[in-house]
Amino acid sequence: MGILGMNKKERGSRTRAGKLLSYYVKQIAEEKTEFIKSDNGENDRMATKAEALARIMWDAALGKDIKETDEHGMVVTMHRRPDKGMIAVLYDRMEGKSPIAIAESDEALTVAERVTYIVTIVSS
Repeated sequence: MGILGMNKKERGSRTRAGKLLSYYVKQIAEEKTEFIKSDNGENDRMATKAEALARIMWDAALGKDIKETDEHGMVVTMHRRPDKGMIAVLYDRMEGKSPIAIAESDEALTVAERVTYIVTIVSS
């Protein structure tokens, strides 16, 4: 059932749950649990999850190559092309715009539909 088919109490409950979830997502984003390895190994440090995620987003936007170890223990470099969708998301963020705007008429979208929409934009 979409949000339009709910009564006020159900919508209020969802709104409070959404705010609570947002609060904890922000709290967890501030945790310094991610290891940032420098190129020379001298400036390695711990960073917040938010910084680590931002770095992943920038790497995808810039098309930074990824080095991974395959099943035989060999280091393989995967070449990535710059991701146009991620460039758009980062550009919008730098301009202070919301990266994804869902019109009021789309309130009936489920969470799964919204996630699919976001993934489609980011991966395009």
